[in-house]
Amino acid sequence: MALITGCNQNDEVLQNSGQNSTSDLTDTKITGSVKGPVVVGYFPSWSETYPSANGTKLRNIPEEVTHIFLSFIKPDMRYVKGSYDIKNVGIEVPYDGIILKETVDILKAKGIKVILSIGGETYWGTDDAYNIDHTQIADFVRDFGFDGIDWDYEPNGGFQTIGEPQNVDRFISMIKNSRELLPRSEGYIIACAPAGCGALGRPSPYTQNDDPDSPYAYSKRAEVTGDDISHEYNSTSSQGYTVSLYGFASTGHMIPVFKAAGYDLDLVAFQGYNTGSASQREIMYDSYAYYANEYGFSVAFGMHIPEEPWGPYYTYDEEKLREYTEYVAQGGKHNRAGKGDGVMFWQLLQVSAVNPSLDGIGYSKISYSILENHTPVTTPRINIVTPVSNAMIRENETFEFRVNAQRADIVELYINDDINSSFNSAPYVAYINDLAPGNYILKAIAKNSLGELAVAETSIKIIDKNSVEDIPAWKADAVYATPGNKVLHNGKVWSNAWWTQGDEPGKSDVWKAADIDTDSGNGNGNTEENEENGNTGDNNSNNGNNNGNTGDNNGNDNGNNNNSGNGGNTDISEYDPSMTYPTAGTIVVYNGRKYKNKWWVNPGETPGNPNGPWELILENGEGSAPGLALDYDISMAYPTPGTYVNYNGKTYKNKWYVSPGDFPGKDEWGPWELVQ
Repeated sequence: MALITGCNQNDEVLQNSGQNSTSDLTDTKITGSVKGPVVVGYFPSWSETYPSANGTKLRNIPEEVTHIFLSFIKPDMRYVKGSYDIKNVGIEVPYDGIILKETVDILKAKGIKVILSIGGETYWGTDDAYNIDHTQIADFVRDFGFDGIDWDYEPNGGFQTIGEPQNVDRFISMIKNSRELLPRSEGYIIACAPAGCGALGRPSPYTQNDDPDSPYAYSKRAEVTGDDISHEYNSTSSQGYTVSLYGFASTGHMIPVFKAAGYDLDLVAFQGYNTGSASQREIMYDSYAYYANEYGFSVAFGMHIPEEPWGPYYTYDEEKLREYTEYVAQGGKHNRAGKGDGVMFWQLLQVSAVNPSLDGIGYSKISYSILENHTPVTTPRINIVTPVSNAMIRENETFEFRVNAQRADIVELYINDDINSSFNSAPYVAYINDLAPGNYILKAIAKNSLGELAVAETSIKIIDKNSVEDIPAWKADAVYATPGNKVLHNGKVWSNAWWTQGDEPGKSDVWKAADIDTDSGNGNGNTEENEENGNTGDNNSNNGNNNGNTGDNNGNDNGNNNNSGNGGNTDISEYDPSMTYPTAGTIVVYNGRKYKNKWWVNPGETPGNPNGPWELILENGEGSAPGLALDYDISMAYPTPGTYVNYNGKTYKNKWYVSPGDFPGKDEWGPWELVQ
């Protein structure tokens, strides 16, 4: 579901219209932008599991959760663009950045928006938290493919001081800086998760936190709630006085934020929990909806899977879940039906203390069904998964033209307006390898029985098989985090065998001479280049040894291919867990297989960990062709595209890096494609 993605021209119309009409603003900002329900779920990164045959907790989130808020990164996180290094960002997943990116890609292939949540209760407790580098946050979002960010701003771990002018100004600055670096025109979402009472007015002690023109102004609190104002500070009464929502320190804190940065927001997922015993909680939704109609963002009603940590004085049991989801679906008092509003849950993995058969995912499915039924959508939706926009593909190389589509009876794929394929059901994919060099427009059209259409397009370029146009020049300051990156240097093509930065091709064993038109990077037919590097290219690391040698041409080879797999060193020992292995390129035998270390190895660092210092040596072309396919090992990573494996009587080839446990056939949108 696309959130508000109005163009810059629409933003200019809004800012310069000179009108105060909410309907005018709403029509300009929202029409045609939001076409389905919003079901937001927080996913705490510390709950994630390492990839296995059953996937991971995060990867297994279903499509009924339309938006995941992955929590949390540190506001003062530090990240080097292109490094995929997550050590200093605050995310607590049990794997590295490459697997995190793969996980985000898997979720996005399902149609789920993945939002990076910043802060939470934990990360705002020091002055250093405000040492925010917005550019590094934006770089992280772009590198990993996140759809945007959520500012979960809780100064000092809560909302008690969020209404102070200093904190209001900080919040405004965060939103505006993010919007500038992650523009709506590129599809990025800027969200926030304020206190539930943040859009109700409260003039004391800060007059900026009230809005006399709002129907939810402080002066109107008795009229709004129907309660005697003497109960304003009686937030824990069993009587459930709703007027108590006007008595919190956080009441009204979003009013000045909206006035300064409302147009920069796409989604406000207010925390409608930990707000005492107030019973008429639809008032929180209506107060945010009032400003949503003016500024054009969507609203998600935030509910807590029982029990709430403060109290509990109020419980979002299944009956209340349905009640408030229905209320949002009907649009509340401000006619928001069909404008992209929905619900939010903290958190997806929490099991209800009221009904142990339901967790946050179960709540999400209930809400999704209610919202979908009240906001029926018939228009098809379609997006092109592969190839990516402006991809350069070599002549005669087979590529996938794959799309995802919803609510479609027919899907048609076109190349330069000529139809290529037509489908009545998923998967919607064509395999193409017969295009001559040149520029092409790929177009996908989804149709339903009502004649409604959705169209997606992307551009590609087919290049000559011997062209180096798609190979970037080597850069000394660039990080090459995964094996198999190809670069140009001194007029030659090189491929790295492991992580590297600053190691010059031709002068370091990490780089090997590579063919232009293959993924293997094996230096086939180019012995002059291999000898110049002092080895035959370290072909084992990329699972693609097509040159007929033994495949284990490590850094000690000196160009000699006469030995069988030891790189000229016949003294290969069994791995000894008590030993240190200081020299990269040392070969050992472990569980009957040969391994080579990529860097210094400490005692006890056993071969077999895909993220460790040892890499498996594949000999005699193993994995390089269907007839040489490996037996799939669920504990292994398969880092190099084009590796063939046998699994359940079938042969598969990977399209990109494969994590341990991501077995063939697990997901039609996954990294493996069926070969035979």
